[in-house]
Amino acid sequence: MDTRRIRNFIAVVEAGSIARAAAMLHIAQPALSAQMRQLEDAVGSPLLSRSAKGVVPTAVGQAFCRKGAELLQLAEQLRALGRDMAAEPEGHVNVGLPTSVANMLSMPLVQAVVQRHPRIELGLMESTSAGLGEQLVQGRLDVAVLFADNLTAGMQHQAVLEEDLFVVGTAPVPEETTLAALHGVALVMPARPNSVRLLLDKACAQRGIAPRILAEISSPHTMLQLARAGLGATVLPWSMLAREHMQGLHAARILAPRLTRTICVATAAQPPESLRVLAVRDLVRELLRALVAQSEWRGARVKRAGR
Repeated sequence: MDTRRIRNFIAVVEAGSIARAAAMLHIAQPALSAQMRQLEDAVGSPLLSRSAKGVVPTAVGQAFCRKGAELLQLAEQLRALGRDMAAEPEGHVNVGLPTSVANMLSMPLVQAVVQRHPRIELGLMESTSAGLGEQLVQGRLDVAVLFADNLTAGMQHQAVLEEDLFVVGTAPVPEETTLAALHGVALVMPARPNSVRLLLDKACAQRGIAPRILAEISSPHTMLQLARAGLGATVLPWSMLAREHMQGLHAARILAPRLTRTICVATAAQPPESLRVLAVRDLVRELLRALVAQSEWRGARVKRAGR
């Protein structure tokens, strides 16, 4: 059984006739008929139901056609992998970034891809971590930065960073504060299932702390505008604050307990991965660590293996 015969079998099924398929494939009809019989012998079951009007696949033939198409696609990916590994990374790579991480990473990532891999076409998508995880598993993204709570089966992933949360408002505050200090405080926050909101709600519920949620806002930029207007404080990671104009605002990292989320870089679990995807994945990891090393990401730490 070889890929040529499998490809010819799919052509026969699509044509509905061995004669028509033979003409399209430029193969003598007796030779193509012999190939179909050889496939049936190899499988040990009839694959085609033959009649004067043509052929239709049996139930086994339908399954064989479906699996055969998957095998041909995988074979082509394997051939492309060899070409990719022998050449400079080339082609389109779709990367998904949560909005807060995109605030830090988008510009450095685009600049780095242009400089290091000019033949890669980069596509960036900003969304929630949960939404990006779904897109990755569905094959619409090649690489995604996700929070650990949104990792699922069907992914390969590596934890890269941990980042703390900050209380942001107009009231002067020390560099660090406690979660208990939020009891009764008016907050503007995103709605669930936003990762920051879920983390804050869980920690508060465990300790009997009850902030007062004034409004649920989907945009972090609007949350900061409301905070700047004095309508309420908010809770955000520094990744969302780093590119913002902080005049009139003060930020205090929440400790006791530390509110932390883990940032991971993920790809689809199904190999093989092309060189272009691997190159961008590794670049994303490198840039995330570099942002911490350069002290541009307050409250963030590189995630060590085994932690």
